[in-house]
Amino acid sequence: MPQPSPFVEVAEFERRISRPKSPEAGVADFFGGKAIWAVRVPARLDVMGGIADYSGAHVCEATLGRGILVAVQPREDRLLRIRTLSLGPGSLPVETSIPLDYFGSRGKSASYDEVRALYRGNPLASWAAYAGGSLFALAKEESLWLRSGFDILLLSAVPMNAGIASSAAVEMGTLCALNACLGLGLDAARLARIGQVAENRVVGAPCGIMDQIAVTSGRSGQLTHILCRPGRVVGTVEIPRGTGFAGINSMVRHSVAAAPYGDVRIGAFMGKRILNALRAEKGLPPVKHLTEIPGAELEAMGRRLPEALTGAEFLARHRTHGDPATAIRPAATYRIRGPVRHAVLENERVLRFIDALRAAARGDEAGCIAAGKEMYGSHGSYRDECRLSVPEVDALVDAVRRRGAKKGLYGAKITGGGAGGTVAVFGRLDALKRHIPEIAAEHARRRGTEPDVFWGTSAGAMEFGARRYEPRAGGWSCRQAQER
Repeated sequence: MPQPSPFVEVAEFERRISRPKSPEAGVADFFGGKAIWAVRVPARLDVMGGIADYSGAHVCEATLGRGILVAVQPREDRLLRIRTLSLGPGSLPVETSIPLDYFGSRGKSASYDEVRALYRGNPLASWAAYAGGSLFALAKEESLWLRSGFDILLLSAVPMNAGIASSAAVEMGTLCALNACLGLGLDAARLARIGQVAENRVVGAPCGIMDQIAVTSGRSGQLTHILCRPGRVVGTVEIPRGTGFAGINSMVRHSVAAAPYGDVRIGAFMGKRILNALRAEKGLPPVKHLTEIPGAELEAMGRRLPEALTGAEFLARHRTHGDPATAIRPAATYRIRGPVRHAVLENERVLRFIDALRAAARGDEAGCIAAGKEMYGSHGSYRDECRLSVPEVDALVDAVRRRGAKKGLYGAKITGGGAGGTVAVFGRLDALKRHIPEIAAEHARRRGTEPDVFWGTSAGAMEFGARRYEPRAGGWSCRQAQER
């Protein structure tokens, strides 16, 4: 083995795989005596942008110090076996097996609808849709015929449903490991797109592409600036010296597959359709992405945008909202004006936030305060325009705001899909170290549960690279994987 890894997930994987006779279940007993490809992917902290990604917004994302290791080993038969194991004492492995014939047989691929129904029809195996769906999407999108199956191990230090992109980490870890194992040579942008397809069309969660890009292309110690049209890395943003970001889990479980997130997305796409019709009346071309509309133009047309419509009313007037990831329910009522305002104005907040951080990086603390103000503005918009906050999250943001810039805490906001999950906090490093534990303790007294706190940054999947483990007498050797 190489020198001990600084990544806890990698170190634990290497420790366990080298102890085949250990009573610890989960790793050594899972793989046979041939090569294994492994990739470590970080969780992400949504610093700014969040749900505006599916409207084509600029977003600003951080990697976290925790992550997921995905290890892949080819099999001789046509079976996909997936095992997941969380780090921590007393964690038991959970495993499922899927015959690859369910993904297609006799040279004909199954449809996305068929594979989604397979996972949804088997609740005890539905968790495996993120890894298994990624394999299926890779084969379908790249026109691969899988002659044999794989053993896929997920070793996670990331809690699920905490709003820090654990699902994207599983998808991208699976895809990056398979990319190395099969020698496909796919780049980060292509892999991220396939990961989004897996989540949209197999898992059934109508996410944008922000998370998949962030955990794949993110870099340690920097924020990643992404433009989601449809998705590319614009560059990195320096974190001002002496400052950092931390996450506090509200312990309210969040899911982008849940109705509140999906309904806000539908409302935003409805709004884009209506605004394009209004633009046509003025002889203006349609926009492909909602966030191409400037805030000033939205304010001028905003009074003609309905507060809300039922699905039936909208379909009768406009026929479709143009979003392949969601379906309008005719009997449901969708808020439109709020989700549209959030997307357009959040896009502008993100750009001001980046400008403020760059000023702060030149030594101007006023830039930190200005960046924090944009975070508070983002949170207020999630809460008021989208109604995607919850009291537990609001209490965490308020606890940061009460301490304020004078105590070194500049800003806080809900992250990702909202409706629970994690709060991102920006502040001086010394202030974060002092006040985050206090805020977490206050939250524990209110909730009765100690919240997770997420610290640090780490390499994205591409920066980490893929590792190849080869069996040898008495253990395993490891090297950086090369294209085959």
